Amino acid sequence: MAGLSGEQAVIDVVALSEVLCPSTSNETAARLELQPEVPTEIEAVCSFGHPNAHGVRFCGRCGLPVGALIPVRGEPQRPKPAGQLTAAERAERERQHAEAVAAAARFENAPQRYVPAEGEAVLIHFVADGLTAFGQVWYRGQELAIGPDHPRWAEALGWITLDKYAQVERWGEQKFDFGPWPGRRSYTEALGSFEQLRATDAAGNRVTFAGPSEQQLRDADEAERRRGRAVPAPAML
Repeated sequence: MAGLSGEQAVIDVVALSEVLCPSTSNETAARLELQPEVPTEIEAVCSFGHPNAHGVRFCGRCGLPVGALIPVRGEPQRPKPAGQLTAAERAERERQHAEAVAAAARFENAPQRYVPAEGEAVLIHFVADGLTAFGQVWYRGQELAIGPDHPRWAEALGWITLDKYAQVERWGEQKFDFGPWPGRRSYTEALGSFEQLRATDAAGNRVTFAGPSEQQLRDADEAERRRGRAVPAPAML
């Protein structure tokens, strides 16, 4: 072809293509050939039976440790129908049922145990009904004291340091304040001030409920005196 000078120039198309895009030697091409896949060695399976490659510690499908014997949930075992039980099996099932009923009754009727605070403690009194803590619902006027040495202190840390503004943000109202209860010291002081409620019993008779009796209020005073600002004991104690 002719350039601007008018001289002829011969271009080797093959050589030019080699400069722009070098070809791969036969030896290199042979090395780049795809090799057939070699099966990966299987070392162990997880508890669900998923196969995993050699050296893998955790299953790539479910995340369970490979080779560890971890119980997994299977089909639930259904009890044998009562009609298929032998006399001995029926007697054993009735015995187990009676023991379970008796154990539940003992648990429900067991008196609540309380653990008093020792050493440094935070004293609060409730100003509203309904806060549930330590497995118990607390009511206005009740007091409790708890500190770092108490077995349930970790449970208290999540709420007992809240000021009134943080309480309103969490519960919609202030539930407690710090220090002793400044109001009435006996439930009997409220005798006669309860709202009277009227209803109809199963027989159609009109009945009036005027609140707890004086004896019930004295019993409540005694229960609080015995508790002495203590917190219910943990279930394991």
